[in-house]
Amino acid sequence: MAEARTKPSRPSGYDDEFVDEVEDELTCPICHSPLKEAVQTRPCGHRFCRICIEYHITSKETAGQPIYCPICRKKLNREQDIYEDKAADRKIRSYIIKCPNSIRSCQWRGELRAKEKHLASCPHEIVPCTNKNCNKKLERKGLQDHVTTKCSWRVLRCRFCSVSQPELQMKAHYDVCPKFPVTCPLKCGMTILREKLADHEKNQCELVEISCPYSKLGCREKFQRKEKTSHLQSCLQVHLDLACVKLTDTEEELRTTREKLEQRIIALENRPGTYYYVYTWKIGGFKEILRQAKAGGEYDAILQWPFPKEVTLTLIDQQGNLDDRQTISGSCALTTAWKSRPLKGKDALWGLYEFVSHDELQRGAYIVDDTIFIQAQFE
Repeated sequence: MAEARTKPSRPSGYDDEFVDEVEDELTCPICHSPLKEAVQTRPCGHRFCRICIEYHITSKETAGQPIYCPICRKKLNREQDIYEDKAADRKIRSYIIKCPNSIRSCQWRGELRAKEKHLASCPHEIVPCTNKNCNKKLERKGLQDHVTTKCSWRVLRCRFCSVSQPELQMKAHYDVCPKFPVTCPLKCGMTILREKLADHEKNQCELVEISCPYSKLGCREKFQRKEKTSHLQSCLQVHLDLACVKLTDTEEELRTTREKLEQRIIALENRPGTYYYVYTWKIGGFKEILRQAKAGGEYDAILQWPFPKEVTLTLIDQQGNLDDRQTISGSCALTTAWKSRPLKGKDALWGLYEFVSHDELQRGAYIVDDTIFIQAQFE
């Protein structure tokens, strides 16, 4: 079964403008143009454009007719009777032609074979804009100017924030650019960066309405920021009176709170076994403190002795999972240890001798970032 053939495009030889008239023998008898990719028939020696003779042969095959030479009607075999005519091709390509852009004032003339090389640099050749998304086509001589100064799709750098945008999108960018200078919407006369606008309105704009700085004392006046100084000067006595009232109320509140606290402490002291004082210490730089550990403290001289309460010390386990924490606690009472304050160097030291071993202290999560937490609870 013969292989199906695709019908070639419409026949056409060279359509260039030749300076000199092309010889008849170098003209295709089908398209009547100078031979393009010249071929010759073997039995009769007639010349055709390659695409013209293929179009002729394909048309006959499609119609189911015999293949023959269009000039002398001799029978042809597509595979055996048509071959390249390189001599004719070389000759036709040596003819001088005008630039296809001569209609646009290009003065170039040269051999047909040099046409493509010339068109690659011809200033009058129509070429597409090289900017992304631009569909405009123009003469090469105007391309550079268009690409860099006129094209709407040329990329520009915002002169305020340095972000790159196509020129046609720059206006929309300016509407949101954080560095773009804008005038205060309240018309105070200042120009600020868009990103600073909120801060300007909150802390600087003279036309923003603000509350009196003494509003927490009871002054309910509101005014524009520019009137603040005038208000403070004119209402000095009012603010002083409000401050006195506030101070009196605060003193009364503190007195009431102190009385309630004292009553609470008394009530707790009358309930044996109730804990009512809990303190927590965060001790940083623990390794150095442990190295220099010694008895006694800087506040020993002013502490009550003997201390009348039982003390429970707790070393906090700093593991992240609360369920896995294993805190260490120990209790002691000072009431029976000494009747008077122990003196350093004369009395034996007293305390929780085996509260936690150094090995256990290092193994657990009791020391994190060279810091421990000790909690003291007093009964």
